[in-house]
Amino acid sequence: MNPRSPAAARLLAAAAACAVAFCVTWLLFVRTSTGQWLDGELLPRSEMGGSYAQPTILLGPATQALGLFGDRLLLGTTVAVLAVVAVLTRRLWAGVAGVALFVCSAAAAGLAKETLQRPELGVLGSSTHNSFPSGHVTAAAALLLGFMLVLPARARWWLAVPGTTGVSVIAAATMIVGWHRFSDVVGSLLLVATLFCVAAAALSRLPGQEVRPEDDDSAVTGLLLQAIALTLLVMLSLALAPDAGLRLLLAIVAVSGTTLVVVSGALWLAQPAIAPAQEDAEPTNEYSDTRRR
Repeated sequence: MNPRSPAAARLLAAAAACAVAFCVTWLLFVRTSTGQWLDGELLPRSEMGGSYAQPTILLGPATQALGLFGDRLLLGTTVAVLAVVAVLTRRLWAGVAGVALFVCSAAAAGLAKETLQRPELGVLGSSTHNSFPSGHVTAAAALLLGFMLVLPARARWWLAVPGTTGVSVIAAATMIVGWHRFSDVVGSLLLVATLFCVAAAALSRLPGQEVRPEDDDSAVTGLLLQAIALTLLVMLSLALAPDAGLRLLLAIVAVSGTTLVVVSGALWLAQPAIAPAQEDAEPTNEYSDTRRR
């Protein structure tokens, strides 16, 4: 039996779960009146779409952040850095997977935004302007998880904290400036998570990858419980918060928490599947065996 099969199977199962969650998010938030109402309550006035910004002091910084991140030269340079890191760390296939993750995520988000429809369901303040999912959030999350594929195992967690913060900032900014609804951001994160798990599963099938048998699915269960608890917290807080500014804050906190769950979940799932065996391998030469005896 191929020792890498359990890791690949686990990652593909996670990809399927994320894909289902993406579809459920779209169906519940976009295709139902309750979901459209919830999007509108979390982000008052953002239902007009386009550049209909939220009335907050964060509008200026949010606009600047999106203007900087939306620069194509910056995005291209970041992808080039990802490729260079892959060459320097001799993880060429991981570099290919990382670049492919970014390209495929951006293409999938654009296709989804063009093809998915937002019906008119008679929700007050809602519109048929479709913004699901967010291209900016998709690009930010794909870049972060692309680097997670390329970096050595010991370096991934050092990037995870500032990277998660950066993705959360971009996600919050798209809502503050009125470009995207809450569900758009969640859908973007789930879309990238789906493709990341597929890429990690492909890498786990390559020679020179190790799978540590002590890793189990307890982390996945914990993350699922966190996601459920986060959703219930948002719903409860929404019901108890009549102030529009507080609802916007809740949406930002919820998106940041979702980003944390997605990134940490991706790392826990993929760590045993995309770590070169040489990183933690113990010496197995004859001299070492003699010393043990």
